[in-house]
Amino acid sequence: MDLITPRQVGKSHLEVTPLGFGGGPIGDRRVPMDTCLDTVRAAWDGGVRFFDTAPYYGIGRSERRIGTALTECAAPGMFCINTKVGRTLEPEPFKNDSLKTFSPGGGVRTPRDGISGHRVHFDYAHDAILKQHRDSLQRLGLPSVNSLAIHDIDFGHQHPDEIDLALRQLSRSGGGGALALEGLRETGLIQAIGAGCNREMRNYDSWDGGLQEDLIERIADTVDLDFIILAGPYTLLDTTALHRVLPLCATRQIGVIIASPFAGGWLAAPERISYMYGETPEHVVERTSKLQATCRDYDIELAAVALQFPLAHPLVAAVIPGAKTPFEGAEAQRLLGVRIPGELWKTLKAQELLDPEAPVPI
Repeated sequence: MDLITPRQVGKSHLEVTPLGFGGGPIGDRRVPMDTCLDTVRAAWDGGVRFFDTAPYYGIGRSERRIGTALTECAAPGMFCINTKVGRTLEPEPFKNDSLKTFSPGGGVRTPRDGISGHRVHFDYAHDAILKQHRDSLQRLGLPSVNSLAIHDIDFGHQHPDEIDLALRQLSRSGGGGALALEGLRETGLIQAIGAGCNREMRNYDSWDGGLQEDLIERIADTVDLDFIILAGPYTLLDTTALHRVLPLCATRQIGVIIASPFAGGWLAAPERISYMYGETPEHVVERTSKLQATCRDYDIELAAVALQFPLAHPLVAAVIPGAKTPFEGAEAQRLLGVRIPGELWKTLKAQELLDPEAPVPI
């Protein structure tokens, strides 16, 4: 399996390196600036040329840090950046907690950063998306980004009425968000349009009942998507996306980018990190233990198997593991280079630890 040559993203003209960089962790204000810059440089030195970020990550901090680091690595045009739309960052000089809203699980949906004094506001309408795009360019310090992804329309972040509002804002006959995105693509200001789709512990059950998959279809009916970013439903531990989401993508020529290939860090360090940002279910603990045992039999690291697995699917253009230290920035490249024997994949399927329909590296 070729893990080096850039891959086309769906039906778009965008091509990205199979290993990308997830910019969520470096948005954490507890991570020093110098560490963040060194982390991005380590990924760059390892060959990464595709970087994913969002206004929400650190409430602008991830975009600022990635932009600063990349402008020291190379000139614009030598790398690809994906950022996201749907959240506007508004200055709030005097803290106003009446603007704080909550997700279905009780987490803060519209946080305010105590340092920058900016608060998150959800808005997927035409003018808001154009503003979000321009604001991101200013934070990045760059003249353009390669793609924009619709961020966090899901049952983990939003109540059903909020989801309905977001889709009305996106619709061509409603708020016109789709027209804004498609206009940016038609004029060449971006090359591709995506949507983020999560299976985290906060919305885990919505996938079991098909609600989240119905929602993904509604988003794809509303906006002409070039790719979907999947975080959680297509990993070594969970191949739920094989049932409906990946067939939908195949039918519509929508590419796939895999975020959280380590399931929120769990598959890289199950003894230290929880599964998909919540309490780890017992069935996940048991399955992981079996995966670890089989990998040990072949003297192969579980993390290497987890990182390489999704790249075998023909729709997957890239994996974008997050990193917040230079070691993590370089480690993903090393794991991608681990030679995994074909017998290991056969054994995982024989032990029913992998869906028999899941493509595996050859």
